[in-house]
Amino acid sequence: MMPPPFSNDPNVSQYLRDMEDKNTRQQTQMGSLMRAYRKMAAKFSDNELELRRLADSLAKAAKRIRYIEDIPGKRVPYFLNFEINIPGPDQPSISLAGKQMIATQPISQDGPFVCTTYLSAMLMKTYSIGRYQDDFGGRPGDPPAGTEVITPLTGRFRPVASTADPFSGAYIGARVGPLTVAGAQAVQTFRPGEADFLFEIYDASVDRNRQNSIPIPSRYIFSEFDRPLYLPISDFFSQSAVIQFKASLTRDLGFAEVNYAMLPNGFAEGLQQPPPDPSSDDPSASRAVVSLGGTLYFTMLGYKILQAQSPAT
Repeated sequence: MMPPPFSNDPNVSQYLRDMEDKNTRQQTQMGSLMRAYRKMAAKFSDNELELRRLADSLAKAAKRIRYIEDIPGKRVPYFLNFEINIPGPDQPSISLAGKQMIATQPISQDGPFVCTTYLSAMLMKTYSIGRYQDDFGGRPGDPPAGTEVITPLTGRFRPVASTADPFSGAYIGARVGPLTVAGAQAVQTFRPGEADFLFEIYDASVDRNRQNSIPIPSRYIFSEFDRPLYLPISDFFSQSAVIQFKASLTRDLGFAEVNYAMLPNGFAEGLQQPPPDPSSDDPSASRAVVSLGGTLYFTMLGYKILQAQSPAT
């Protein structure tokens, strides 16, 4: 039997060994790539399985939500504010007592609102009662009735229940009561500017009241030492809900007699509006009777649950 040609050629033997080494390296590299691929495929399969499990858990959790605390989302403090303007009377026969005033606020789409506390305050404004003449000269230069005037009472925050603010030693009104210290101290009256009212909370989006047919007295809010009204349980309002605050004054805010003073250095308390009383003997001071009104603020304090605006929610 004849040996194969070039079987003893050293160059051929070296070439065959090089090819065998190259083939071995390629097989090793392919094996490494195959192991890496299998590892990546297994990891992706685990992630896909985990994602499916997470989706199933979220779906089940959404069906099991029973409490506000179970709702997913970031909690941030939120003040939902209502305001109602109470004008000063422009006619003696007009009264706001018993008239229902309504303010409405929507809930935005970024998440539901949870209310925990009711707050309220009255921001006072004063209004002219019009020009008049009397035995003492009157005030013929005052603005028309119902015109807002700037006085030392303007811009002060007052309670929303007169029982919170009684005091001794003052008469409210023009030339009322004996002009003696003993006579002034003998009475118990109330400071000007409180708004006593009955209120209701109504969720217009679901046609649901937060009380029965009897409104809630403002006496429950800030009734003593500026305490708010804490709800017995958190109140929940979903996105796009429309909340109405309805207030009915139990009485008109009334009138107050205010003093103006022009100081020697040019400063004036109340900006001298309306102008000084022409009957005053002292041109540096004046007194005027004004009607009271202002802005009634009502706040539902709580928090918003912020949620992502995407299908992921």
